[in-house]
Amino acid sequence: MPGLSGWSCVAGPPAATLETDEHQTVLRGVDGADLGAWADPFDALADVLASMVRTDVLSHRVPFAGGLAGFVGYDLARHVERLPVMAAADPAMPRMRLHVCDHVLAYDHAAGRWWSCTTEGHGPGRAAVWAETLARAHGPDPAAGQFHAAPLVSRTDPARYMADVRQVLDYIAAGDIFQANLSHRLEGAFAGDPWALYTRLTALNPAPFSAFLESDGLAVASASPERFLKLNGRDVVARPIKGTRARDADPVRDHAARDALAVSIKDRAENVMIVDLMRNDLGRVADTGSVSVERLFEIESHPSVWQMVSTIRARLRAGFGASELLRACWPPGSMTGAPKVRAMEIIESLEPVRRGPYAGAIGYFDAGGAMDLSVVIRTAVIAAGRVMVQVGGAVVADSLPEAELDETYAKGRLLMQALAQVPPGPPLI
Repeated sequence: MPGLSGWSCVAGPPAATLETDEHQTVLRGVDGADLGAWADPFDALADVLASMVRTDVLSHRVPFAGGLAGFVGYDLARHVERLPVMAAADPAMPRMRLHVCDHVLAYDHAAGRWWSCTTEGHGPGRAAVWAETLARAHGPDPAAGQFHAAPLVSRTDPARYMADVRQVLDYIAAGDIFQANLSHRLEGAFAGDPWALYTRLTALNPAPFSAFLESDGLAVASASPERFLKLNGRDVVARPIKGTRARDADPVRDHAARDALAVSIKDRAENVMIVDLMRNDLGRVADTGSVSVERLFEIESHPSVWQMVSTIRARLRAGFGASELLRACWPPGSMTGAPKVRAMEIIESLEPVRRGPYAGAIGYFDAGGAMDLSVVIRTAVIAAGRVMVQVGGAVVADSLPEAELDETYAKGRLLMQALAQVPPGPPLI
């Protein structure tokens, strides 16, 4: 999409990894040695970024020229708010995994040009690693891998999910919340090359925030359409998505679905609640009076769905950086509900397994201070011999349980198609 997907970045082998588990956040070198440990992951993020500060101005406007890249999982919320522990950690996954990237290849789609970027100060031998990365980049593309995924089964059967929606409706009627983003996980056995799944997924579902991560027994293949937060200098942009309609192969029905979404009172209510939540989160760290809604209720086209998107802008307060902004807004409001904390408590009581990377963020924290993060939706997570796809939607006062269930499957349809290795075709729903 114009203004969203102008660059693609490929990081070389990391110089170190910053990872959060249940107890602490540790920075580990490529040899496995601990280089630092923190009780608070946001402090860890701030300290590591401070050690990497780049002050030069990049005239070629490469968005990410070195810094930290990876994922921040939904459960990092436990370091922001005191939440009950009810859902199973199955399988156990890091709450955050960010790689120290001192080598980046960045492609400018508009100019059709690659840039190679390096940062310094990460120990001996990195020049040789960079030379090997460049040699591989100039060589032929590797042979396509193969994968096999067993049919996916939800951890929450349809009847249970619809009962959970009714439970959320009871909470709404009682005045506990206005909205909760309820999800369920589909999973099955997986063998083979996760990269092959990613290339298959992006061929079926091109998305402005597509991303692939693989390290230490965990791979993430994401085709997210949603920006969580972008920080450039002190300018902040958030683009929450709330409101969905399935696409249709018939043009008349397809445009009717778009028009129905555009005027839907229910979907506008979902969207504006999250816009207000994001405005409140940003207000904690933004200059007074700088938070504004630039666009409201825009309809965006994606291969399998129409989505309603709004754009919020703010000016980050002087003295604050990416870590303070992330803490103030974590986790993404479009994946929780409103009020945020009570919605998260209800989600924890209803969803049987922790979300892991899902409903978190993928992206980068540039050494120069910039940040760009997507929301982890339309994503497959591969770990412990399984592939996991989580799908959900916002439940509000006039939600219908069966319609909410249908919406989750509409959002996951192309992921399921990619996993089944079905030949691409027009949207069928």
